[in-house]
Amino acid sequence: MKLVPIGLIALVHGLAADCPSPPANPEEALARFHELDKKAQVEFRRGEFAKAAENFQQGACVAPEDLRSYYELFGTAIGAAAAGKFDQARHVLQKADALRPDYPLPLAMLVKVNLTSRDADQVKDSLRTAAQRFPLDGRLHAEFVKDLLHQQLPDLALAEALRFEQSGDRDPEATITLAVLENNVGAFGDAVRHALAIEERSELHNDVRASGATIAGLAYENLVRLAEAVQHLKRATEFAPAREDPYLALARIYDKQQNAKAAVEILEQGRKQIPNSPKLSLALGSSLVSAGQYPAAVKVLAELVQRAPDELDAYPKLAEAHREMGEASQATATLRQLAQRKADYPMLHIAIAQSMLAADPADYPGVLGELAQAEKVSPTDYDVYYLRGKVYLAMSKYREAIAAFRYAVALRPAEPGAYYQLGLAYRKSGQPALATEQFQRVEYLKSQPARP
Repeated sequence: MKLVPIGLIALVHGLAADCPSPPANPEEALARFHELDKKAQVEFRRGEFAKAAENFQQGACVAPEDLRSYYELFGTAIGAAAAGKFDQARHVLQKADALRPDYPLPLAMLVKVNLTSRDADQVKDSLRTAAQRFPLDGRLHAEFVKDLLHQQLPDLALAEALRFEQSGDRDPEATITLAVLENNVGAFGDAVRHALAIEERSELHNDVRASGATIAGLAYENLVRLAEAVQHLKRATEFAPAREDPYLALARIYDKQQNAKAAVEILEQGRKQIPNSPKLSLALGSSLVSAGQYPAAVKVLAELVQRAPDELDAYPKLAEAHREMGEASQATATLRQLAQRKADYPMLHIAIAQSMLAADPADYPGVLGELAQAEKVSPTDYDVYYLRGKVYLAMSKYREAIAAFRYAVALRPAEPGAYYQLGLAYRKSGQPALATEQFQRVEYLKSQPARP
């Protein structure tokens, strides 16, 4: 049997000397104890160890006599954890667990301390002990799931989720957590089953049922059962009209179905409920671009970047809408705004080069400068060489154009666009046989079945 170090015993008993005078009324003392106990446990779960230790220690001062030494141990252990003394905290919690082996709180604390100290072996050992001693405590295993997910340990979390299910506990929050986890790890059928169990419970609050319906929809989407996904996501919007996730998921499914009109409609419905949601505005603007409704897209996206200038993904879509409307200069200006906010935004120099190339007249040296910047970031980017070839071709620099297009062909040998442009460059440079060869390659590639 392990012994508690003498220093810890002294610390535990020293806590009593720091206690303020307890309330004279025993009922008031008990109410104060329950208040401090609840507060300390919440703080502990949040990882606020120092605050939790203080409230456990204060709770020990007003605890019933048979619990006082027990809560003194809690205060000591969590105080040690707050100071980073995890071995000491672990030792004291094991002592508390030995005092009351029928009570799961010390083991729950031990798991949290072990997770915080990132001791994988200790985590597994304490989880194994909890599974052996409290196999039917669904709430305990549900809390473990949350902690393990927070520490990005999905395999251990899934094992605890299965223990929660085996306990028969029907706690809605824990069931939703289980469904989310199952959906994330690819157990889509199980996720549907647990999510529907929540969605169909009419006694639950609509917000809770909306969570179930949303997860069911997402799991059905992953199963590529899109009609059922749409059905449940629409139910989620009915249960909780002010939640944005179901609208966004529905729009994503409609995009997969190439139904831009339906995506626009559901996002406009969502914006009526949540008018200031940047995510809904961005999704709506993107769907309007896909639907070819460029003026409407410009209106939505321009308002978004004005209201939420750090919504960076709105700028390329706004630039695309301007470019499709023949407003190349506005497209370029929009992308330069993005460059001021995030110079390393992916593919930014390529996008600026495309906008500049669409202008009339085009600033060819400026386009080449943007492409040079893009090449520094991604030296094997097909678009760098394809666009560079188009610039040289427009400038009648056929030798440079041919070299650029040949490089592009080498990067994407199944892409017909570069072969076609290479054929044009050969023809304009007075090499008709080579030009014909490239055009024949284009026809051959176009005759091949489309790749999935």
